[in-house]
Amino acid sequence: MKKETVYPYIPNTAPDTKRVLMEAVNAKTEREIFDVIPDRLMYDDFDFPDPIPDEYSLRRHMEKILDKNANLGTHLCFLGAGCAPHFIPSVVDEVLKRGELVTAYTSDMGDQGRGQMQFEYQSLMAELLDMEVIAFPQYDGGSSLGHAIRMTRRLTGRDKVLVASNMNRVTLEIAENYLTQIDGKYCELIPIEYDRGTGLLDLDDLKAKLNDEIAGVVIENPTFFGTIELHAREIGKLAKDAGAEFVVYADPISLGLLEAPGTYGATIACGDIHSLGLHMGAGSGVGGYVMVKDEYRYAKELKDMMYAASPTRVEGEIGFSFEASFDRTSYEIREKSAEFTGTSAGLWTAAAGVYLATMGPKGMKEVGESIISRSAYAAKKIAAIDGVSVRFSGPSFKEFVVDFSETGKSVEQINKALLQAGIIGGYDLSGLYPELTGCMLLCVTEIHMKEDIDRLVDEIVRVIS
Repeated sequence: MKKETVYPYIPNTAPDTKRVLMEAVNAKTEREIFDVIPDRLMYDDFDFPDPIPDEYSLRRHMEKILDKNANLGTHLCFLGAGCAPHFIPSVVDEVLKRGELVTAYTSDMGDQGRGQMQFEYQSLMAELLDMEVIAFPQYDGGSSLGHAIRMTRRLTGRDKVLVASNMNRVTLEIAENYLTQIDGKYCELIPIEYDRGTGLLDLDDLKAKLNDEIAGVVIENPTFFGTIELHAREIGKLAKDAGAEFVVYADPISLGLLEAPGTYGATIACGDIHSLGLHMGAGSGVGGYVMVKDEYRYAKELKDMMYAASPTRVEGEIGFSFEASFDRTSYEIREKSAEFTGTSAGLWTAAAGVYLATMGPKGMKEVGESIISRSAYAAKKIAAIDGVSVRFSGPSFKEFVVDFSETGKSVEQINKALLQAGIIGGYDLSGLYPELTGCMLLCVTEIHMKEDIDRLVDEIVRVIS
């Protein structure tokens, strides 16, 4: 007879407890509980090792496996491409350890502390992006972009959107999935070419494709290649003159130094808040934002709840609630809603809010200056290596494209060699951008010291020699 294993850290595995549960659902075997799953989809031929019955042994077993991973504690990391390593002040983690914050969900009207934190986050983001209205966060930057694109169609009644081809194509794929999975082909996305010399948007191609069928023009600034879009204001004017919305996907950590999207004419701003105090975590530590100007026709198109502050009956006291324009959300109007909201990323707004409050305007400017100067130093040093060049001439922030095609070594080979030397190299652009085969997207942030960059340069020289 097979001995049943009772796991102290998994509830309801004790035989007596399991028997009571089976009787309650009138099941004689465990398989009966899963009768709705056809046999062809069931697989039970697992070659599992013997169970580990105690928590301490299990923890040691898992730590032994995890210690094989290369991570920011064991390796220098120059990989960005949408999620980059940044310094996180200790106060951010200290606040996030509070038990009442450890949930992705929003609070109710009685939870004034979390309500105030959400309102403070909204206010700080509004100042940073020069946009007045922000709703609760999306899952990530890609879903925020999808939401922004859907808004352009509802606002204009048009169903074609121009999208800069120097955007992060993985982010764009997430947005495309968001646009198609609910109601089929929601709108047509048309790429705008980028200038192969500067990495910036091709204005002539934009002008040629703009017409009265275009709902919106979408750019990423800084671009996926790290280049700063110098013509952003002109792009926005061209879009608006054609009756289209101007959507800017922006990295918020750049905005202590670079001009805010709202300042140069964005009607909708979106992006990911991962750079604002969030740890990288194999897919976690991301949250999308969508912001608009303080005009009702824009604000009513935001699908998520918004926090408001208002006076109470007690003089001098402020109350916080998420009922600001609640009637436009799917929680209120259900199937009549233009979009729907699921589990959000509320926990990360607490991190971003604490980070922004800690840094302040001066701190955000300093971190921006640190990033742009260190990445410029790295680009200059790498461009001086024989056979290696920096691909685009435009000014860049945080990331830049390095061309190794003249070295005789592929980016994959170079990254493997760097990994053996304790360095996580840049992103291989060959797959997403065939025209950039042999090129690597390198990321340098405020965490990289001069000696880190010099070490990277020395290792690249060694690898390609």
